[in-house]
Amino acid sequence: MTAIGTAPALRTAPAKVKARVEAELNLRPQLTADALRLFALGILSFLVYVTLLGALQFNRAQDVAYDKIRGELAEATAPLGPGITPGDPVAVLDVPGLQLRQVIKEGTTGAILRDGPGHRADTVLPGQAGISVVYGRGLTFGAPFRSVPKLNVGTRFQVVTGQGTFGYRVTDVRRGGDPLPAAPADGSSRLTLVTAEGKLLPSATVYVDADLADGQVQPDPGGRAQVPSSQKAFGVDLSAIWPLVLWLEALLVVGAGVIWFRSRIGRWESYLIGAPVVLALVWRIFEQVAGMLPNLV
Repeated sequence: MTAIGTAPALRTAPAKVKARVEAELNLRPQLTADALRLFALGILSFLVYVTLLGALQFNRAQDVAYDKIRGELAEATAPLGPGITPGDPVAVLDVPGLQLRQVIKEGTTGAILRDGPGHRADTVLPGQAGISVVYGRGLTFGAPFRSVPKLNVGTRFQVVTGQGTFGYRVTDVRRGGDPLPAAPADGSSRLTLVTAEGKLLPSATVYVDADLADGQVQPDPGGRAQVPSSQKAFGVDLSAIWPLVLWLEALLVVGAGVIWFRSRIGRWESYLIGAPVVLALVWRIFEQVAGMLPNLV
C-alpha cells in the first residue's frame, strides 16, 4: 500500500522540477531584455540631458554669472591676475556676427565648461600682453562655440574685462595639424578661441586666432602655473568618479526603498513618494557623468 500510494508523487516530482527549470530559462531572456531596455533608456535620457536640459542649465548659469560680473565691473572689483578661483567670471565675450554674448569663467575643466566658455588658467587674461586662450563646447550644454569655426579672417569682436573693453580682429582659423601662426610681437595681445567640430560627434579641434585691434594692451602680471592635461583641449577630468559612485549607491538604496514601500503601502503611493527623489538622484548622476566628458564636446 505504501509503495502504491507514493508512486504518483514520485511520478509528478520530475514534472515539477522540469516546470521550474523551464520557468527560470524563460525568465533569463526577459531579464536580459529588460536590462537592455533600461540601459537604452538611460542613454537616451542622458542625451536629452546634455543637449536639451543641459542647455537650460547652461542658460541659467550664464544669467547668474552675468549678474555677478556686471556688478564687479561696475565696482571695479573684477579679477585681473593669477590665483582666480576656478569658476569665477572673468570677462564678457561679444561676437556680433554670431549673435554670441557669453560670460567667460576661470578654468577649463569639463564641469566649468558646462556653464559656458572658460579661460585657460595658464594664459593671460584677454587684453593683457601675450596669448589668452578661451575654450568653449561645440555640442553639449548650449554649445556656445558651435558657430565659432564659421568666423572669417577680418571679423571683429569685443571682450570686456576689469581692465576695459578690447576689440579683436580674427587673423586665422586653423585645425589641429595646421601650421602654427607666428608668435605675437612683444607687448601685443592675442586671443585664441578653441572649440571642437565634427559631423556627428565633435572630434577635431578648431583654433580661431585674433589679435588686439582696439584698446590699450595691459601688462602681464605673471605668476601662472601649468595646468594639468584634464584642462587642455579635449581634456577629461576624472575627479567626479567617487562622487558618481556615491550617487549611484544612493540611487540603489532609494530604489530598494521604493520596492519595499510598494509591498507595504501600495504601488502608486510608493511611486509618488520615491519618483521625485529618484529623479533628483538621476540628475546628479548625469551631472557627474557629463563632467567627465571631453571638455570641448
